[in-house]
Formats: sequence, structure tokens, C-alpha cells
Amino acid sequence: MGQSARDAKTPLVRSARLWVPVAVALLILLIGGIALAIIPGVMKVRSELEASIPLASSVQSHALAGDLDAAAIDATELQAHTAAARAATGGLVWGALEWVPVAGPNLHAVRVAAEEADRLATDVVVPVSTIDVASLKPVNGAFDIARIRDLGVTVSAADAAATESRDRISKVDRSGLIAPVAGGLDRLGSSLASASKTLSGLDGVLAVLPAALGGDGPKNYLLLFQNNGEVMPGGGTVGSLAMFHVDNGQIELVRQASAAPVDIPMYDTPVIPIADDVIATYPFGLGKYVQSLTRTPRFSLTHDIAKEIWKRSYGDTIDGVISLDTVALSNIIAATGPLDLPDGTQLTGQNAVSILLGDLYSKYTPYEVDAINQAIATLAFDRIRSGATDVTAITTALTKSAAEGRIRMWTDDPDEQALIVGSQFDGEPPVSTKKMDAFGVYFIDYTPGKMQRFMTQSVDLGQAVCGADGERHVRVNVSLTNTVSPDVVPTLPDYVTGGGQTTAIGNMRVDTLVYAPPGSTMLDITRDGAPVDSMITADGEYPVNQAITTIAPGETAVMSFDVLATDDVLRKLSAEVTPVVSPTEVTESKLDCGTVPAS
Repeated sequence: MGQSARDAKTPLVRSARLWVPVAVALLILLIGGIALAIIPGVMKVRSELEASIPLASSVQSHALAGDLDAAAIDATELQAHTAAARAATGGLVWGALEWVPVAGPNLHAVRVAAEEADRLATDVVVPVSTIDVASLKPVNGAFDIARIRDLGVTVSAADAAATESRDRISKVDRSGLIAPVAGGLDRLGSSLASASKTLSGLDGVLAVLPAALGGDGPKNYLLLFQNNGEVMPGGGTVGSLAMFHVDNGQIELVRQASAAPVDIPMYDTPVIPIADDVIATYPFGLGKYVQSLTRTPRFSLTHDIAKEIWKRSYGDTIDGVISLDTVALSNIIAATGPLDLPDGTQLTGQNAVSILLGDLYSKYTPYEVDAINQAIATLAFDRIRSGATDVTAITTALTKSAAEGRIRMWTDDPDEQALIVGSQFDGEPPVSTKKMDAFGVYFIDYTPGKMQRFMTQSVDLGQAVCGADGERHVRVNVSLTNTVSPDVVPTLPDYVTGGGQTTAIGNMRVDTLVYAPPGSTMLDITRDGAPVDSMITADGEYPVNQAITTIAPGETAVMSFDVLATDDVLRKLSAEVTPVVSPTEVTESKLDCGTVPAS
């Protein structure tokens, strides 16, 4: 009997002709049934997590506003939503389907997202929402060290939870995820990264704050007030100083001094050893005069000089130095509320800059202005120490000022300083990386006067690998504008204009310095395309090029610094710029190789 005959007599019940279609049909039905069972769970997760998003924001808003009852209500509702989302991903069916190709990785990702959202709500948002911001205010002039330590424990635990969740989210394989799932996971990861960054910074601050506030023994801090009208690399000329003593949370303003020689003498030689290359870069005043404490972008050096000058003048040992400029002070006044000066002037956040950088000098001598600045410091300090100010407003003012480089800190305590290094309070030349070349752009007033109140500035960075030499060239264009109107010049006090002693009244004379990444080679400097005399020096590992230029009222000068880079790899470019009264715009453009100088 032939093969075809045998096939013809095979019973249908044993034939693949029946079972293959039946198996496929059953598989389709099974998958369809599972899909019907799993889809409601997926939709449940989505709806619960979407409902939790606005609640997370409202918990934070209520907590910052001090409404802990409202924060607790929203936190409870938030936990209910995230717990429901997590519960929806449980069960054997969901777990089994995580092994199914295509659908499995997406279901796994959804489950991880739900679990970490619930962890974020339970272990981060809820504990942090219980923090009473108002309890951080000083009472009778003292901060509660025990309370700060308790807050540190809470924030540390929340930081650890957020870090663990962020790490778990980051380990989920994105290669097999559909766009909505991958996008949702990325958004959650971004939120966790942001939360981790904030909590990590707060955790570090709270870890050292008790000691910084004298919890482990008394300390002395020196506060420097910089005047942006007479610009220096670190911000401005130091006009007055104040020493604070802290002991077990109690802060006392011990002593204030003017930068004038009547209070602090000038020295013929630097009070501490300063490297020869730094002296060559800053030959006038650095290390000798208190007014020139910030004639360097290295706040670590400012700190060392200030400590020694203060000790020689008053005998006090300083444990840390803090500086803030006029704009930072105006931000603080905006947060504390108006301050009434002895002469009846009311200082506000809106008028502080114009009054402190010009108006006072039309009525008072420089020494009297220094005394008024000391009175302002006392009034602001008393307002903050009294606990009458809004903690959130003060924190926002300090954060904004630090982000603009207007507040600098340095301390002798290694643990405290480790937190400052790399933060917004750090004051050192910028550090380049494998992906970015960082430049420093700094200014020194040579008018002398307070004319930088009227200066606006911008920085543009351009680069190209040029065929003529095959090297990468970088150009740093610094645009400086003297915005004062010629009509206004006659009304300005001599102490603002310089009185015509070295520069015509109304002109500003500015030294511009550019720090290039270590290993770079400084080339030419031009002003508006024409070569100018320059001085190439160094500050440690940084090559420095600088040139002085005079800018008439209403005039703009474009100073172009050409630099030969260390290699031919195009990188992102960045610039740290001296904080002046007006903000600085930093842009990046392509360099025209036809304009570069020979290397």
C-alpha cells in the first residue's frame, strides 16, 4: 500500500491537520484571556500613578508653606494611589507573563515603576513632608542643634531610599520597551535623580550643620561684603567685614570693620606666601590690602589671606570665611523685608543695588558709607536671628545668589569643606573634563571708581580645527559695554567715576583676564579686531592672558582671546565669569578658521 493511501486512512483525531489549528486557536484564546485579565491591571497602574503626580507636588508645596496638616492629608492620598498601583502588578499571572517575549519586559518595567513609585511615596515624600520648616528658624537668636540632627536622620534615610530606587530604575533594560513604557520609566528616573540630588545635598548640609553652628565647640566666621561697582575676579572690592561667633547654635555678631586703613592696615608685603606666578598675574595689592582680598578667582586664597589679616588686626582666630556681593545682599533684603537706615532711607530689594553702589556716595564719604554698610549688616542679621523672616524666602534668596556665584564659602573643617568643593558656594577656577573645556573670564577695575555698576557683558566661545595647522583653535570673545549716558556722567559722585585721576570722567578702565584649560597655549588678544598689548602669565596649572581696555560712555568693546587647545577633539565649551551687577550671557558659536592667528 502506498504512502498516500496510509495517510488517507489516518484518523482525523490523530492528525496534525486537526491539532495544529486547534493548538493555535487555543493559544490565541489563552493569550486573549490573559490579555483580558492583565489589561485592567495595566490600566489601573496607569491611572493610579497619574493621580499621584499632582499630589507629590502639592505635598511639597504644603510642606514648604508650613501647612503640615494639608501635607499629611495629601501624603496619605498619595500613598493610597501608589500602593494601589503596586498591588495591581502583583499576582501569579503578572509574574508569569514577565517571562513572555515582547510583552514580558514591558510588564516587568511597569511593575518596577509601580514598586519604586510606592517606595518614593512611602520612604521619601511622606517622611520629608513631616519636616516643619518653621522649626528651623532661630529662637531667641539660637538654632536648635538637636532638631537639626533629628532632621538629618530623616533626610539621610530618605536620601538612601531615593538612591536605591534610582539605581533600580536605571538597571531596567530599555531595549525591548515600547515608547510609552520607556518614556514613563525615564520620567520617573529623572524625578528620582532630581530628588536624590536635592536630598543628597541637604543630607550633606544637615550632616555638618550642627558642627558648623558650634554644636561640637565654638567657631568664628568672617563675612566679607563685596562691592560690585568696583569689580574684582571674585566679585568686587571688599568694603567691610564682620566676624560672627557661633556656639551651640547661638550666633553673635562680635565685631565689624571697614576696609579703610583706619580699621585694617595696608601691608608692604603679602601677609602669607603667594606663588610667584600668582604675584605676576596680580601684582597690585593681593595679599597686602583687605580691599584686594578677592583680586583672585581662588576663594581658598582669599580665605587664607583674610584669616591672617584679621588675626593681625584684631587677634581673633577665624575658622571659616564667607563672602557675598551687593546683589546677593539685595536678594537677602528682599527676603527679610525693607530695612530702615539711620538717615531715614528705606532699603528694599528693588533699590538696594542703586543706593549701595552709587546714591550713598553722593551724600557720604567712603568711610561713612562703610559704616552704613555695617549698619545694614547688623539690621539684616538681627532680622534673621529673630526668627521673623520666612525660611523658604531666605533659602531661595541664598540659593539664587549662590547659583550666580555671588556667595562664596571656605572653611578649615575638612568635612564641611568637602561639601563646599564643587558646589555653588565653591570659588575656584573651572575644571575641564573629557567632554568639556572650561574657561574662566574675570575682570578687575582700573578706573578706579565704582563704574561697573553700569557695565554689561557677554561671552561667546567659538572653536574649530583649522586645516592650516591641523590644530584646534578656541576664541573667547568678551563684549563689554559702558551703559552710562553721557548726560548722566556730570551727576555722578567722584567716588563712582574716579574723579578723573587716572581715567576720564565717565570712562571705565577694565582689565579682562582669561584662564584657559591646563596645557593650552595663549595666543593673541584683539580689541574690535585690532591687536592690543597683553600679558601672558599663569595661575598654577592655568595659563592666563590679560589686557586692559578703556570704554567710553555708550561704547562697546569686544575683546577677543585666541587659544590653542591641547588636542584636535571638539568638545563642549563653558565659561565661568566674574559676577557683575548685570547678568552675563554665555553663548557658543563656530570659529572662522580664516581669522585665527598663526600658532
